Amino acid sequence: MSVQDLRLLSLINVIIVSLTFLQKSNKSIKNQVIRFMILGITLMTIIISVVTTLGVNFQSQQMMLNNAYQITEGLAKQTVFSLLSGANQNAQEAMEQVQGFQSVVAARLSLEDHSDFLLSGNYPEEVNRSNANIISTHVIQETADYWLIKTPIKELTQSSPSEEDEFELDSEITEEKIIGYAEVIYSKDKLHEAQRQVATLIAIVGILSVTILSIVLRLGLLKLFQPLAMIANIMKKSQQSGEHLLAKVNGAKEIQDIASAYNNMMAVLKQQEYDLIIHRDQLEVEVDIRTKELVEARDTALIASQHKSEFMANMSHELRTPIQSIIGYGELVIEELELEGNFELIEDMDKIAKNSQRLLNMINSLLDLAKIEAGKLDITLTEIVIDELVVNLLDTIGPLAQKSHNTFKINQQCSLTRITNDKDKLEQLLLNLLSNACKFTSDGQITLTINNDDTYIYFEVQDTGIGLSQEQQSYIFDEFRQVDSSQSRKFSGTGLGLAISLRFVELMQGKITVESELDKGAKFTVILPFNS
Repeated sequence: MSVQDLRLLSLINVIIVSLTFLQKSNKSIKNQVIRFMILGITLMTIIISVVTTLGVNFQSQQMMLNNAYQITEGLAKQTVFSLLSGANQNAQEAMEQVQGFQSVVAARLSLEDHSDFLLSGNYPEEVNRSNANIISTHVIQETADYWLIKTPIKELTQSSPSEEDEFELDSEITEEKIIGYAEVIYSKDKLHEAQRQVATLIAIVGILSVTILSIVLRLGLLKLFQPLAMIANIMKKSQQSGEHLLAKVNGAKEIQDIASAYNNMMAVLKQQEYDLIIHRDQLEVEVDIRTKELVEARDTALIASQHKSEFMANMSHELRTPIQSIIGYGELVIEELELEGNFELIEDMDKIAKNSQRLLNMINSLLDLAKIEAGKLDITLTEIVIDELVVNLLDTIGPLAQKSHNTFKINQQCSLTRITNDKDKLEQLLLNLLSNACKFTSDGQITLTINNDDTYIYFEVQDTGIGLSQEQQSYIFDEFRQVDSSQSRKFSGTGLGLAISLRFVELMQGKITVESELDKGAKFTVILPFNS
């Protein structure tokens, strides 16, 4: 394959790649169609040009090669007598005639053994003399610039028929005998010049064709796509301005359909926008009304909640006085009965005292909650001695744990001897957690572990009781919330202990966590800073 053919193939590959990536362009459809058509015409023109050039070049080559064959065979016919007689004078004249042809570079006559008989002209360096035995005209060697054409020189002889052919007595057999060879070096310069002229002419015609077709095609497509471009501009202006602009319905049928569909869509959007404006105004009016109602309802709820909290605080405070009086009078009655030895009534009075104390605890819880909601519960910082706290907890929780046959233990691993915090709230918080552990544990172990690190002190209350599910852990700190209905019937309480404990921890700038599984106990951890 020639260099020219390789260049043409490279150009074709470039065009094919351009066509492949054309669809990924960000250009308009008009420019893409024009580019596609121009590339298609260019590719078609190149293919036609290449095929035409190759065909014309092949025909030119065959014609020139046939001419060279005729020259070589003519030389062989004219030099038969010279080779038979051994005189090269006639052969010299034939060689001179051959040399007269413009494309013949050299000629050579050789005997049957390929030894030189007569040589004319200069053999090029790239062409070697041939010693091939041939029986017809052939191209023995071909280079980029020359052909080496060789043909046998034959002598025609007449012979008598053999005995086997006696029935043909009047016939004679003609035989050909090779007595030498004629060679001609034929130049390709004229062929190359003709090929260049053909290629140049085809290229000029192709370029002119592509240019003219491209201009005509571009003008036609610009006119064809002008209505579509106008629609695109209208759409862009509508997007930028927010107005519902309409497009002109003209151009090809498909473009007219697009313009009509766009105009219909604009009409629908305009009507929808008008309807949305009306609905928006109506909604704004309704939202204003509902907002005012919600504000009034919120204010009413806040006032009611405040009144509720005040009522609970006042009622809880008022209820504490008679309950405390009942407890006090009950203790006096018990002392009198003990002196009289009336032990049956003493047992009944103990029940009255226990239930009165239980009612007092519930009232105290309600009072604490009311104070928290009213924002009247403050932190009173005092110095807390860890050992004293441990003793108080043992004295209070020990008897309570024994009622359910539980073992209560405190692991004091804290390196601190004193901390600063609200003593009453801390004790009540720990008592709430420990009393809950005693209430939900039977024949088990209740452990309070106290330790610390560089910043916080940790109180871990762990039991071996009924435990909590994941769902229960999500709401156990809610107010007035029992674990569930079945357990509420078995274990009494207001459902405020853990809620108040959480509020106390938050007031003391700490946090409380829970870890538990059903039937595997629970562990509550209170984390408080050293100094609040």
